[in-house]
Amino acid sequence: MLTGYDNFSGTALDTQNWWGAYSGQPAGDPSGWWEPSHVAVTGGNLVLSTYRANTPQGMRWVSGGVGQINDRAQTYGRYLVRMRSTGGKGISAIALLFPTGTWPPEVDFYEDSPLDNRRTSMSATLHYGPRDDDIIQHTLRNVDFTKWHVFGVDWTPGHLVYTIDGRPWAEVSSSRVPAVPMTLDIQSQALACTQTFHGCPDSTTPPVVKTEVDWVATYRMAPGPAKP
Repeated sequence: MLTGYDNFSGTALDTQNWWGAYSGQPAGDPSGWWEPSHVAVTGGNLVLSTYRANTPQGMRWVSGGVGQINDRAQTYGRYLVRMRSTGGKGISAIALLFPTGTWPPEVDFYEDSPLDNRRTSMSATLHYGPRDDDIIQHTLRNVDFTKWHVFGVDWTPGHLVYTIDGRPWAEVSSSRVPAVPMTLDIQSQALACTQTFHGCPDSTTPPVVKTEVDWVATYRMAPGPAKP
């Protein structure tokens, strides 16, 4: 059952019924910064722009991000996001599920790895514990993520299925799969040089890096039996 659809047809973010914009420093990432001014709705798309700007912490690569309001939280469901990002070393785009309560868990069903100015690798990661290695991760390579794709996750008890353009590409069957209310978040983020999976911005990074979202859809799914 469809529970929500936003195709960003207006001229501003729907903060009353759908979204809140990020602000401040990302947890655990001293290199990044989020500002609502880097979030725009234009041309039928949500646009998250990352570029160098002044912050209370000095000059940073400042990004945009949005998260569903808690009224839209679900336990289990299908989430689809049609999005693309321009190339930009060290600037990552992420679509994820985030808990309304205490973190973890977290389900990143699209997180690209910009080791250079191309976008040809991404991961899907279940964060089930507070340590960096408390994860179940899958990687998809050799796809051009500067092109439009529909990224998705089907979340049922004990089971996650990750999809691209309607096709499953990885799955998780585990008792670690979340069973708490979560919201859909979409963000771009500048990364620290210590995060070797992503690299970090350098002189080759374009002055402006954009993540565009065409539409999002959320569904409630009838839960099946838990997977082992």
